[in-house]
Amino acid sequence: MFTLDNFESAITAQILQRGKDYFKNKAVESLEENPSGTWAATVEGSEDYEVEVLLSGKNVEDYSCDCPYDGGSVCKHIVAVLYAIREQVPKSEKKSPKTGKLSFEDLLLKTNLEELRNFIRHHKEGNSDFGEKFMLFFAEKDPKMDIASKYEGMVRQIIRSNSSRGFMDYRQTYSFAKEIRAVQQAAETALSQKNYRDAFSIGKVLAQEAIQLVQACDDSAGNIGGVVSSGIRILGSIAEAPKASSELLGQLLDHLEKTLADKIWFDYGDFGTELLNAAEITALRTEPMRYLHLLDKLLKIHSDRHSDYYQEDFKKRKIQFYIKTGRPEEANQLIESNMEIVAVRRGEVQKAIEKKDFIHAKQLVAGGIQIAEGKKHPGTVIQWEAVLLDIACAEKDVTTERFFTKKFTFDRGVSIKYYQAWKATFSPSEWPEIIGQHIQSVIAEEKARPRKAAWDSLKYSLYMRLAPIFIQEEQWEQLLQVIPEDATETILNQVHPHLLKRYPTEMLAFYLRLLEKSGDNASNRKEYEHIATLMKKVKMDMEGSHSAINGLAANLIQKYPRRPAMIEEMRKVIGR
Repeated sequence: MFTLDNFESAITAQILQRGKDYFKNKAVESLEENPSGTWAATVEGSEDYEVEVLLSGKNVEDYSCDCPYDGGSVCKHIVAVLYAIREQVPKSEKKSPKTGKLSFEDLLLKTNLEELRNFIRHHKEGNSDFGEKFMLFFAEKDPKMDIASKYEGMVRQIIRSNSSRGFMDYRQTYSFAKEIRAVQQAAETALSQKNYRDAFSIGKVLAQEAIQLVQACDDSAGNIGGVVSSGIRILGSIAEAPKASSELLGQLLDHLEKTLADKIWFDYGDFGTELLNAAEITALRTEPMRYLHLLDKLLKIHSDRHSDYYQEDFKKRKIQFYIKTGRPEEANQLIESNMEIVAVRRGEVQKAIEKKDFIHAKQLVAGGIQIAEGKKHPGTVIQWEAVLLDIACAEKDVTTERFFTKKFTFDRGVSIKYYQAWKATFSPSEWPEIIGQHIQSVIAEEKARPRKAAWDSLKYSLYMRLAPIFIQEEQWEQLLQVIPEDATETILNQVHPHLLKRYPTEMLAFYLRLLEKSGDNASNRKEYEHIATLMKKVKMDMEGSHSAINGLAANLIQKYPRRPAMIEEMRKVIGR
């Protein structure tokens, strides 16, 4: 986290400059500080955006903006407000109470009780929502108030005010999330005061109303899902609360059982899993058997799903719950009947390894591989093979170690991790012959392989397969030999640190071909800037390259006289 004094160093230069321009152009309006330390402001842009910044001293603890920016956590509107706050903070610290404008807190302290009551009555007449919020904030003073109904009405009103024809778009989810904070804060306050009954009522409303909204909104920013999760977290906090009454925990378990019967909680995110976690905690404190019955019920409800994910998850949960409640026999019976589940079988494999019963462990892995191959799950097969490698290492079975480390090295490109592990199984005197044989086999294989596309050249294929090996073995001349004539920027970036000083003439030739081709194909300012940047990098890194690079830049200027943006960028390279 950053502070008001150093936030510039934590934000990209482009966003920082744009935010500073907004601030200088006085786009920040209605800047106010609340007693809680939160600063709120409106920033004028293509639209008006609401920004909030939470300070602790000069530390920026949190911030938010309802604009749709998705390029990072800090947008230009937040930056503009940070500049505005920094300008205000010294003023507020030096202000004299006698001469300066009263702050909100100062004015509040000067207002008497009757004046406050008159203000509230007046404000309620013109704003019915204000009256509702007032009633809810002081709900504990009225034991007859139906908290759940009141908050349900409040949340639905917030949804209506931020929706259009029943749908909430991307931008509206931000304003909804901002308004709903009052409800979330009410729940947090109730939890802190150990008023679990009210917290339970509010948590239910938040989760239930928001999960319905998820189906009719563009929640790509995750604002609505965040509200669902906040409601579930409140229920989970009650489940864990040491002083929550057994009566309330029973009501919570009733609610969770009823809620989880609806598949919707498993169709969006991890909400179903989060609710199940709360149900398990609650059942452990009240009636453990109800959790097992709930899992059996869910197994039936989700039996028609195409994916095995939930079926397997519910069964794994049953096994773990049997273990937690001291019922190992039931756990073992369930394990034996569900060995097709990878996590269950893996647990048994781990037990066998811990007992050093490697024969049994390998038998279990072989069964897992057979099941995975039958289901056509190659990723799972690879996971089991990695276990066989672990067992081979534990057994000091060098032959198997070499087989799998080599396999994993070259399965997908070249894995340096497994390459080094494969190499470590040989002595320094053995390794040159081993790796030499592999290189020759790759060359022979690539020469014999038919080429199906123009880009699939022999040299490109040899580079992709052998360059990582030559780099690891520091075989620089061989690395140079496999670089394709039309090497891409990505390839040159990979070999640049290794070959630049050793083979400057050859490397310059590669760069000149790439830059000339890029210049011919470029068509906009961004591409011209990129070419110019690469030219400057070559000039800086490579002695003796200035003349050739400047000559290429001059050639591009002459070749494309109707590309003013290119001419401008090339002149920057030349220095005129």
